Amino acid sequence: MAANSGDPIDLNVLASKFRLWRAQHKTPGTVVDAHREVMLERVAQSMTFEGEPITVSRLKILLDQWAKKQGS
Repeated sequence: MAANSGDPIDLNVLASKFRLWRAQHKTPGTVVDAHREVMLERVAQSMTFEGEPITVSRLKILLDQWAKKQGS
């Protein structure tokens, strides 16, 4: 389902997708992990667009290093 496609939204399909998503993301931690993964992909796409390509795996390494520094 694309945003602003002009097609009517099938609420049953939408509800089914939401139930599936909720079943896969039962805890706050799994929700955070899902959002983190999407954000890493979007940052990588943005950096590539800006002419500074980076891989998602490299972003994960940098994020983990940053988190360790913040924790110490």
